[in-house]
Amino acid sequence: MTPAVRIGIAVVESAGKILVGQRAADVPLPGLAEFPGGKCEIDETPRSCAVRECQEETGLIIIPRDHLATIEHSYPHGDVELHFWRCGLGPGLPDHAIAESPFRWISFEELASLQFPEANRAVLKQLLRRV
Repeated sequence: MTPAVRIGIAVVESAGKILVGQRAADVPLPGLAEFPGGKCEIDETPRSCAVRECQEETGLIIIPRDHLATIEHSYPHGDVELHFWRCGLGPGLPDHAIAESPFRWISFEELASLQFPEANRAVLKQLLRRV
């Protein structure tokens, strides 16, 4: 049996908005909303992975603030172990600094209307409690 893929995910918040993108057509779960993140490299912590992946995907430097959740989930394409980190923008970046497409800043109200992968459900509930 293949071990679960460890994934670091950055839930980036700034001035009451949250950074969200859309999964590409050529990856599993195409078209769904997503937070920046990706597979951990060998010997990379999920926290460091979230920072690296966010910079690679969005062009933004972030600072992890706290660990939100670790969620294990089985999809038809494989098992994942998701590590969600609440993050803020790095020093010197303006609120809602421009991120590379397909990432954009949205309100928490809009977050509730987007369709995310199933494994994100618990973290979304946690984030939407403040709305």
